[in-house]
Amino acid sequence: MAVACKVAGALSALLLTQIAGCAGSGEGLDASGRPIGSGDGGGALTPDLASIQANVFTPICTQCHVGASAPLGLRLDAANSYGALVGVPSSEQPGVLRVKPGDAANSYLVQKIEGHAAVGARMPLGLPPLPDATILVIRQWIDSGASSGTSMAASSKPLVVDTITTSAAFVTVAMSRPVDTTLVGAGTVMLQKLSSSSPVTVKASMTTVSPVNEALIVLEPTQALTPGRYRLILRGTGPATLADWNASIIDGDADGVAGGDFTAELNVGDAP
Repeated sequence: MAVACKVAGALSALLLTQIAGCAGSGEGLDASGRPIGSGDGGGALTPDLASIQANVFTPICTQCHVGASAPLGLRLDAANSYGALVGVPSSEQPGVLRVKPGDAANSYLVQKIEGHAAVGARMPLGLPPLPDATILVIRQWIDSGASSGTSMAASSKPLVVDTITTSAAFVTVAMSRPVDTTLVGAGTVMLQKLSSSSPVTVKASMTTVSPVNEALIVLEPTQALTPGRYRLILRGTGPATLADWNASIIDGDADGVAGGDFTAELNVGDAP
């Protein structure tokens, strides 16, 4: 039986900043929080992303964190979980990464599923805690480097945006492969606050590539973003463009050919 997600009032605010999970009675779930009758997803759990995805993220976390309406863009489906977790600052504790490769103890994901994070409830919210053996495997994956398990080397496919994650303290953009860090800056990554008159450029204190995830661009505003609508722009045209280390320019307009600006409108805070 599917577990209903009850997102309202204070609970809504909580879910928007959690790593994974949703509220529910637990009815129809096994001891690991999986829907009864759904199978184990990916066989015996092993310390790699594919197995953790099949056995934990997909059957449990994507009850809430999936699709365009996923809280804060935190999509934990197979196509987006890596870019939404590895190297991404926690929305509750921006000074702590959701997943810090090589350091499970200081990864917010682990703190949340173990129940000792500084803010909020234990994850998965409203469901049985994950078994200690499952948590140990997740820890092993992170401590061993939190690999995506797939090659991110240059390919014939254009460089594209995979996942965008937002909060008041940061905007992160996970690319399909590592980007040239020397090309990342105010001229190639821009954020605008949308208003009824004209867009206002948001000043950033830092726009760089995450030191623990070379495919993750991190933009930190000088001041916390106020609730509202924003526009993210990644340059794929003009004198300054984003590209990978082999000079393959971003396919911003998604036409299958390198080049073109990428734009996306984002909601921050209580924006409709």
